[in-house]
Amino acid sequence: MRAIVTGGAGFVGSHLVEELLNRGDEVVCLERPGASRGWLANQDVEFDACGLDDIPALQRHLCGADAVFHLAALTEAKTPAECYRVNTLGTANLVQAAADCGASVPKLVFMSSLAAVGPDLTGRSLNQDSTPQPLSTYGRSKLHAEAVIHAYADRVPAVICRFPAIYGPRDRVVLKLFRMVTHGFALTIGPWEREVSVLHAADAVTGLIGAAESDRATGKTYCLAHPRSITWGEFVQAIGRALDRRPRQVAVPVSAARPIALVAEFLARLQNSPAVLNRDRVRELAQERWVCDPSRAVQDFGFNPRFNLDRGVADTATWLRREQWI
Repeated sequence: MRAIVTGGAGFVGSHLVEELLNRGDEVVCLERPGASRGWLANQDVEFDACGLDDIPALQRHLCGADAVFHLAALTEAKTPAECYRVNTLGTANLVQAAADCGASVPKLVFMSSLAAVGPDLTGRSLNQDSTPQPLSTYGRSKLHAEAVIHAYADRVPAVICRFPAIYGPRDRVVLKLFRMVTHGFALTIGPWEREVSVLHAADAVTGLIGAAESDRATGKTYCLAHPRSITWGEFVQAIGRALDRRPRQVAVPVSAARPIALVAEFLARLQNSPAVLNRDRVRELAQERWVCDPSRAVQDFGFNPRFNLDRGVADTATWLRREQWI
């Protein structure tokens, strides 16, 4: 298979590229202008930092490819406009380039997010038929990107995969939690009892490749997650077991986090940088349930996550120690 991967130098993308190479596939990685090869520094891949704005360059790579895995996205942006420019307009450019390939159009696998749907406030698990109610600019930009893909359904075969929180080796988001636990505490915004779906990076890669290879998946939307949901407290307790620690769990009330987020946004604007904590993020963390149902993916292309919570966290901890990140 000739595979194009956008965002292949990042966390999940690098795991995907490595698995494709292990299978013997030919891989081309497309990154933003000025990006480094990152985790792909020693990998035998074609690398082009052409970005998502150059449609002719995109078309040169896409035409004749078997699959395009579109992972490139901004989760943190300086402004809402920047988020939409990359996540929505960038996707539109990519899909247009694919459509222009005519008879040699590749299959598109789009890495979306549960943020595009928002939590189901009725207590049911999210699925492909859930009514979208995104709570953040990021979520809305991904939902609009999905709409673009649907608009090209008659010209570009595509699969939309919505993911929950993904963790594993190389993840710098969960790294912060691991580092806290090594110091004997863990901090979160909102209740530790909030229920979530999660997925190990290796299982996310398996899902993406499975969606690409399944004819049955074309034209459909899937939620990909481990079938067993957990509480955020259970996640940090699993980290404690992996690191042989018993962390003190501290929960910052949402009412206290909101003004902190407002200040963080103001300081970020002064520094011309994305705010690590913002009001959108607080709004998402305040929800009691972010759980999805992966059964459609199980039925259609045999999606079967191998990493349960303890195994996935232990694998992550082993890697973090080996790389001396903790």
